[in-house]
Amino acid sequence: MRDLLTAITLLSLSIAMRAVAAPCPGTVVFQDSFTSPSPNLDVKPDVRDNITIQGGKAEITFTQPNVARNEEYGGVQYGDVHVCSTFTTAATDKPENQSAGLMFWGGSDGGFYTFQFDPAHGNYALLQQVPGTGWSVPVPWTASAAIVKTLGSPNTLQVQTKGNVVTMFINGQNVGTYTGTPPPGGGLVGFSVSDSTNSTDTWDVTDFSVSVP
Repeated sequence: MRDLLTAITLLSLSIAMRAVAAPCPGTVVFQDSFTSPSPNLDVKPDVRDNITIQGGKAEITFTQPNVARNEEYGGVQYGDVHVCSTFTTAATDKPENQSAGLMFWGGSDGGFYTFQFDPAHGNYALLQQVPGTGWSVPVPWTASAAIVKTLGSPNTLQVQTKGNVVTMFINGQNVGTYTGTPPPGGGLVGFSVSDSTNSTDTWDVTDFSVSVP
């Protein structure tokens, strides 16, 4: 009986893990399998961090603290879509202020929005890069029980854009909406990761996809 219960538990965990890593709902129109660098990403080396794309993941390792890396897929602008990806930080990282998330509504002027989460503290926020001005925080850092706070555990983020409204999801749970300003003709998408102010960290990005309803 105990063996049966153990098998059921393991099966349930396996199903849950697959569900977290599933692609976006609807018809997938773009998916990065991270087997090799996408020609639409700028992955040139930087003295502050290293990015390696192979084996089904983009792994970003920071060599300096308090650094962010924003990777935007150039060439294709999207209107009403779902954007999804899974983010995992190393279990050996220090539980400080590292964050990661999805970039969307990217414009030709360099502006974009990013839906970020901080796994160590269980918080999320919506940030906007405003050209010529800098960062604003339309949705301030907010605690959410949807975030798996254990370092080394995956968290899947999703944004759904419809007109000028974005709906944000963490591990399948709706955590809020925001009315913003998408660029004319649709926006670029991508992912963003950062490390904390007091240590260097590693992020793995997997299962990046874009879909239409």
